[in-house]
Amino acid sequence: MRRETKLVHYGRPEMPGPANPSVMRASTILHETVESFETTKAKRDVDDSVLSYGRRGTTTAHALMAAVADLEGGEACYLFPTGVAALAGTLSAFVAAGDHLLVVDTVFHATRKLCDGVLRRNGVSVDYFPWDATDLSPWLQPETKAVVVESPGSQTFEAMDLPGLTCWTQARGLTVIADNTYGSSWLYRPLQLGCDVSVVAGTKYLGGHADVMMGAAAAKGEAAAILREAVVTTGQTLAPDEAYATLRGLRTLNLRLERHEQNAFALADWFAARREVAAVLHPGLPSHPGAAVWDRDAEGCNGLFSVIFEKGFPLRSFLDRSELFAIGASWGGFESVALPISPFQGRQSASVYPTGPMVRLHAGLEHCDDLIEDLERSIASIGA
Repeated sequence: MRRETKLVHYGRPEMPGPANPSVMRASTILHETVESFETTKAKRDVDDSVLSYGRRGTTTAHALMAAVADLEGGEACYLFPTGVAALAGTLSAFVAAGDHLLVVDTVFHATRKLCDGVLRRNGVSVDYFPWDATDLSPWLQPETKAVVVESPGSQTFEAMDLPGLTCWTQARGLTVIADNTYGSSWLYRPLQLGCDVSVVAGTKYLGGHADVMMGAAAAKGEAAAILREAVVTTGQTLAPDEAYATLRGLRTLNLRLERHEQNAFALADWFAARREVAAVLHPGLPSHPGAAVWDRDAEGCNGLFSVIFEKGFPLRSFLDRSELFAIGASWGGFESVALPISPFQGRQSASVYPTGPMVRLHAGLEHCDDLIEDLERSIASIGA
């Protein structure tokens, strides 16, 4: 069955019944006999879909777990209240005091803060490596246990050669954890490229309507069992209402991403032709770092890209004058969003990009002509 069809049918209950699985809110699951309780408890130790206790998720969450695991090509998936929580929970499963962690230098700033703050305080040493490295020998230590990657890079969108990198890591027994929020289980599948865990902030495209906070971590092989133990022990779960909303959002994931991609490309082309713009950063543009690798390994792009303006451009005034691009920290919903950024602060690798005011844009589902006309009015008003 093709992936587009699966999206429509994930979690479908038996007929006659509703098109979507119902929201099951529960903590205690009651049994008539001790034997039934003990049998259920034994089954849940090997089957995450068994309804046993609210902390293990109800049937609503179980349907979402199975859906994301299938989309990612993983053996299991576990849910968290946010994307950062999913990454933190995953890292806690694979590194501990005395271990060494390698992280790509273009990682999401919240991940860097987690690594430099919480992990270091807990005795984990951390080093960062360039996004285009596939041989990590210069940073490898005897205590190295895991590698964190994010492709394309956060806010600058460099595409990593994950097959090349994971070929190197597998030979050394290292666990590779990928932040796959950009690909959101549809455009990109790190587990198929050699990674062991794929983490997604479902707050973005999985939910798709800017009203859900959730995270997911899909895993394969030995990593799935290790992650499962950590999740069960620490009590990570997702509320049934959020699970329902995310599962409902999945139904249109492919269609929304197609429109986001179309709008983002059109806007990127418009910006590239402007004299006020020094560079457009988009993984689908042939000139962008790693574009050939992204074209080889991914199945398209989403609505995100960044723009570097010429020095002196009044970015704040430009954004304040826009009517259709609201200012917001998140993305992945139906709406267009803009955010001034400074992604190179804290990075250890030298930047290859021009210097100037920078903004990350998310192209929403509005008509592209309206978005471009809005941007043109904003620039014209600055000139006036």
